[in-house]
Amino acid sequence: MSNKSAKVISQGSADMLPNLSGGAWDPHNHNSIASISDSSLHLWDLRSMEKSSAIEHAHIRDVDYNPKKQHIIATTEDDFGICLWDLRMLKLPLKDLPGHSHWTWAIQHNPEYDELLLSAGTDSTVNLWLAKVSNNDSEPNSPSGSPNRQEEPLLNSYTDYEDSIYGIAWSSHDPSLFASLSYDGRVVLESVKPYLQRK
Repeated sequence: MSNKSAKVISQGSADMLPNLSGGAWDPHNHNSIASISDSSLHLWDLRSMEKSSAIEHAHIRDVDYNPKKQHIIATTEDDFGICLWDLRMLKLPLKDLPGHSHWTWAIQHNPEYDELLLSAGTDSTVNLWLAKVSNNDSEPNSPSGSPNRQEEPLLNSYTDYEDSIYGIAWSSHDPSLFASLSYDGRVVLESVKPYLQRK
């Protein structure tokens, strides 16, 4: 870790500050973070205290770094979708998953099985995805084109909710368990063990 102290890089009145709505720390590089403000994703280099790149005006709601594959992130969007990105080439996503029938609010990679993703949305559903990213997908010199949409990436939909889901988290003790939090304050614990064998 750097011995640099934090410094103010932007200052203004409360109504002038961008709407910071989320973020994530890069598990592969302690000098890199991602932040979401005004529906754009901003990547920051903490050594220089400057923005290194961005995905502007993409209606992004949440971001999560892949815990096993460097340079890979997942984002959720207002237009119901989920995108997997390679941070070295942000023009197009690597994968485009269909997401939810309404806004997709949260995304989380499984800490042990990084191809398993949870997403949660305002459609009162938590979805479990198998989102494989091959080495060819994440090579900077791979041909550009449309995002790769998988045939059957959705493993299961959890629909035991009566309201929008705004929070999801994998267990740090058992990677087959997750918890979700809906707007009405209900917390649900679920197991994905049956789907680990399909991986």
